[in-house]
Amino acid sequence: MSDKSNINNDTIQQKVNNDILKPNLPVTEDLQHMTGEMFTKVTNYLNGELSTTVADYNLLIQMNNVTAAKYQDMTNQTKGLSLFMSDLKSKYEEFQPYLDKISDLDKNVTDLEKTVLLLDEYTKRLETKIKNIDKSSLLPIKEKQQQIQQQQQQQQQEALKVQQQSSTSTTVADSTPVEKIEESK
Repeated sequence: MSDKSNINNDTIQQKVNNDILKPNLPVTEDLQHMTGEMFTKVTNYLNGELSTTVADYNLLIQMNNVTAAKYQDMTNQTKGLSLFMSDLKSKYEEFQPYLDKISDLDKNVTDLEKTVLLLDEYTKRLETKIKNIDKSSLLPIKEKQQQIQQQQQQQQQEALKVQQQSSTSTTVADSTPVEKIEESK
């Protein structure tokens, strides 16, 4: 086996030496033709690659222009919205005092409605109380009021009498002692 491997190694070694030392080159015409054909194909390949790159670049330019136009349109819309919002804000500020008055008025109306409800409830309770009061129970109250009025009238009359008596006694006290004696005779 070692003989066979030595033979194979020797054969391979000879072939390598022959190819390196004496290369087996094609004829020069064939070489020129093949070289020209290779350059033509490489040129076609590079032209194809470059034309694809140029087409991609042109498409990118068109996309960029369309995007720039869209952004310009959006900018114009945003400016319009900004102006609209500033106008709306100024109008809101102009109406703010009126809105505040409306809010105050609404609060007052709400308070008034509560008061009206309370008064309505109170009135209903009073109506039920009045309906529940027996008419016969009103008579003693009227008699008592009449008695009170009579007592007040009597007190007023007594007060008048006292005033009259005091006014006559003051006139007697003011007169001189001689006159008192003469009056007593």
